[in-house]
Amino acid sequence: MEKYFIAAMGGAEGFGHRSIERLIKFFGSAKVAWSAEVIDIIKAGVNRRALEAFVNFRNKYPDAPENLVGYCERQKINLCSIVDDDYPPILKEIDTPPMFFYYRGKIQPHAQRIGIVGSRRNTNYGKEVALELAEELAAAGLTVVSGAAHGIDTFAHRGALNSGRTVAVLGCGINYIYPIENRKLFEQIAEEGVVMSEFPPQLPPNAGTFPPRNRIIAGLCRGVIVVEAGKKSGALITSDFALNNNRDVFAIPGKIHAEMSEGCNDLIRSGAILIKSARDVLDEYDIKIGGVKEIQKSVTLNDDEAAVFNVIPADKFITDDEILCELPDMNPNELSSIMIQLGLKGCIEETAGRYKRKNVIVTKAEKKSVALDGVEADVFNLIPADKFITGDEILYALPDMNPNELSDVMIKLELKNCVEEDAGRYKRKF
Repeated sequence: MEKYFIAAMGGAEGFGHRSIERLIKFFGSAKVAWSAEVIDIIKAGVNRRALEAFVNFRNKYPDAPENLVGYCERQKINLCSIVDDDYPPILKEIDTPPMFFYYRGKIQPHAQRIGIVGSRRNTNYGKEVALELAEELAAAGLTVVSGAAHGIDTFAHRGALNSGRTVAVLGCGINYIYPIENRKLFEQIAEEGVVMSEFPPQLPPNAGTFPPRNRIIAGLCRGVIVVEAGKKSGALITSDFALNNNRDVFAIPGKIHAEMSEGCNDLIRSGAILIKSARDVLDEYDIKIGGVKEIQKSVTLNDDEAAVFNVIPADKFITDDEILCELPDMNPNELSSIMIQLGLKGCIEETAGRYKRKNVIVTKAEKKSVALDGVEADVFNLIPADKFITGDEILYALPDMNPNELSDVMIKLELKNCVEEDAGRYKRKF
């Protein structure tokens, strides 16, 4: 019952984790603190504003702990507090560990976890990297932790579910589905991993809920991988929390002019560990490669990637120069970018600047039919298939649409795999 008293205290707006911790330490338990006299609470050292928030809340909802028990049972929500045995020990190490959290699924308190985070407005490159990294790291036994948002977070969870476990840390209450498109994904995660939140179950997301969520992602993990991030991406908040709490920070390199890779490239310049594959992370933690489950998969390549892949032999290593001799119309910079993508997709093996093809099945994306609403269809029909255009060019053709509305539409089109994005420019996939 103690954990329900702790969580009930957390329902008082303005009464934070440090105040709860101070009362528990002073009174010996949250249950005793809940019914304590005001004069004794003052002696515990709680500041005036926090004191007023707690006392007013307690007076208004005197049965809050008991009511919370019934609510969790009806909603099939679990509650874990910092005094419980199944509270992850690594999470207690951070500066401000959550005093409690709600969750669905099964906690594995001593699991080895790795965070994968990135931009909501991912490129196709970021999507493929997140899917592959998460799948291979989960297959190796690591639990993948992310924030359940649009973009990189979503693809990290999906990749991990292909081969192992994942934890989704929400920036809203556990009974508030955000983004709504991820309802089925949340259900699958709860069945095979954990969905968790420190916020009241019905709390909607807002600008103030995501940084606390990010600290939990970092706190649960040995390290955090930033797959794709602009200069002001929220993923960089997670990397800051990781650094400040002695976690490792890994980053995926990107094109130097790509807007969605500026944050990652800056992290690498500042000392983050550059990685190109799951193997780099596993080597960092001395996890034997033999423990990685081999995953049969089909890899989708664009025309340029397929052209390079087709000239790389499977029985010997060759150099960049040898590849360029076979493809005289390709320049070295273009080849370098393609080789990075082939490596991230698991198509090639590289050693000392030489490459050999891996045994994978290569396919090209088929044309398909996707259901789009009126606004999505209007935007999609303006995007060419043979070149990239900017958001400004789309807005010029649709003068009644505002930039925020366009941003939402583009996210939906990317999630439906209708468009490819690169440095803020878009091209139709079919």
